[in-house]
Amino acid sequence: MNITGAIFDFDGTVFDSMHIWKGVKFQFFDRLGLVLTEDDKEVFSKLFLLDAIEYAKKRFDLKMTDEELFVAFFELIKEKYLADTKPKNDIIEFLEKLKAKGVKIGIATATGEFALTAVLEKFGMLNYFSEIYSTYTVGASKTEPKVYDVVLEKLGTEKETTWVFEDALYAAKTAKANGYNVVGIYDKSEPEQEELKNLVDIYIHNYSELDL
Repeated sequence: MNITGAIFDFDGTVFDSMHIWKGVKFQFFDRLGLVLTEDDKEVFSKLFLLDAIEYAKKRFDLKMTDEELFVAFFELIKEKYLADTKPKNDIIEFLEKLKAKGVKIGIATATGEFALTAVLEKFGMLNYFSEIYSTYTVGASKTEPKVYDVVLEKLGTEKETTWVFEDALYAAKTAKANGYNVVGIYDKSEPEQEELKNLVDIYIHNYSELDL
């Protein structure tokens, strides 16, 4: 790999954590004391977090601000991270190799920064990442390249030698369509593994498969 910069997704890519997201939006709204109809649940299941929060504010006339709802949601996620997640196989050893080579490393995630920094600190991994940005902070989901572009700018590396690491097909498509080299990481949460494999530049099950 010709690599000077690395931009990692978090859930399913750096940490084995996709399982904690199953039904978590419903758990969150339960915490707020909201009673969801089946129609509500169907709507929420199809929405990204920012859209779900906006929908909930209008549907239930919530007086909390977007920021308050966002922080409360990711406090729940932080609890789940700290209780029931672990790093992906061989990721720490791979980060060590990148660091030794002088590669600049960042995270582009859909998770609130404070939630994932807590679990990175728990496992002694925070120092590997010089930049961490969420889709919430930049104001665009991973259907757009903005979060990758912001991290790229902060890293100060060339796009041609900056690799994006993703487990989700839709996000890998965004990165690839916008000129990034992409490593596809296997995670059982992504059902379209063959399409992911055919899309990306390199496809792996474990980080030990990568040769710098």
